[in-house]
Amino acid sequence: MKATRARMQPEQERSPTMNGIVKFRERLKSESGSAIVEFVALAIPLFIPVFLYLNHFSGVSVHGEIARSMAREVLRVYVISEGDGAARELSGKATQLLGRQWKLTDSEMASLRAHMDCTRFPCLTANGRIKLTITFTDEQTGRSISASAQEHLSPWLS
Repeated sequence: MKATRARMQPEQERSPTMNGIVKFRERLKSESGSAIVEFVALAIPLFIPVFLYLNHFSGVSVHGEIARSMAREVLRVYVISEGDGAARELSGKATQLLGRQWKLTDSEMASLRAHMDCTRFPCLTANGRIKLTITFTDEQTGRSISASAQEHLSPWLS
């Protein structure tokens, strides 16, 4: 009986900090939780390229959406104008305004081009079709971003 008390006594005399250290060592020796650590150690290097790809793809997608929206809006400005001269001037101003509003960089603004294709001359002629293509170079990737929009003018346009 005395031998049992002698063994128990040092455990009871340990400080709370010492008991915590002993429990921590026992946890380190156990296998529980090792699958989580292994998963994290293997998964993070595999997910990094996926995150980089998705980040790159989202940037290109945003610029593509900007180009599509800009082409639609600039073409609407062109179509509702009084005549071809005013339409070209207003659509040029709209292109610059929308580029700044959608926060294109200075180099993207410098590379911004608008190309108009008309089935009739002048472009604002009854029953004509107008196709506007907006193109600019993405500053981060160097890719050319392009989008088009079309309008069919009413046959009763005067």
